[in-house]
This record gives sequence, C-alpha cells and structure tokens, in this order.
Amino acid sequence: MYRRHRAELERKLAQALRLALEPTDPHTRERLAQLVEDLEFQLQSLRRAA
Repeated sequence: MYRRHRAELERKLAQALRLALEPTDPHTRERLAQLVEDLEFQLQSLRRAA
C-alpha cells in the first residue's frame, strides 16, 4: 500500500510539473504551484514516516 501511494504521488507530481512548464494564465499557474507544493510535502511526510 505504501509503495502504491508513493508511486501515485510521484506520478501526480511529475504530471503537475509538466503542466507547470506549459504557458497558462496566472490563476492556473498559481494553482499548479500550490499543487506541486502540496504533493512535495506529502512525499516528504511519507519519507519521514518510513
């Protein structure tokens, strides 16, 4: 379960980072930045818990 959850978070982070590189409006850019930050925090929390 842990590995699957981590893999899913890593997949979502990679996708969000790819989307953040594309030209978007400021609102979308801000939402993507927040998403990336949240996903990175979740991954760090998993690493600390392991």
